[in-house]
Amino acid sequence: MASPEASESQPIFDRIGIVGIRLIGGSVALAVRQRWPACLVIGVDDKGVLEVAQRMHAVDVSADDLAMLSDAQLIVLAGSIQDNFGVLKLLDEYVNETALITDVTSSPGIDVSLAAGIPHRFSYISGKLSVNEVNGGIVQARADLFSGREWFLTPGRVNSNEIVDKMSQFVSELGAIPKIVDSLTNKNKKV
Repeated sequence: MASPEASESQPIFDRIGIVGIRLIGGSVALAVRQRWPACLVIGVDDKGVLEVAQRMHAVDVSADDLAMLSDAQLIVLAGSIQDNFGVLKLLDEYVNETALITDVTSSPGIDVSLAAGIPHRFSYISGKLSVNEVNGGIVQARADLFSGREWFLTPGRVNSNEIVDKMSQFVSELGAIPKIVDSLTNKNKKV
């Protein structure tokens, strides 16, 4: 499978925060770094994981503190559903920007309810990846993990259709095939 190629175009998001830099989160980070070298990739995880991620050049800056996400435009929650829910409850305290929040560990249509409690300045799109490899650490992460794979996006609360379009473009630029799923029917919509 082909990896996303570096682009001289502007990144879709200039500052991307990823909470959970393991197999999936690390692969998102590596794909972003490869596609848009100028994009700032912010990693939040345990210190040991982040040391490996830095050695792999998956992240630019990192810490075990959510305050690192203060200026992120896109926040990718790549932890367990329980961890993601806990992080969602804290984002208002740490994130200054109007950000798009997505997760990459849920089933389509199930976790859109998690967005109910987040402030209205955030948009939320639930995500599910069509990959067999879901468990693993940062050392198994690779930039081409999503190439040619479906990435299901279920808009929870979005402040505009442009947000869904940006997320679809982001997923596509990483080599995946974006599929919009209606949160009520769990049916695919045309992208």
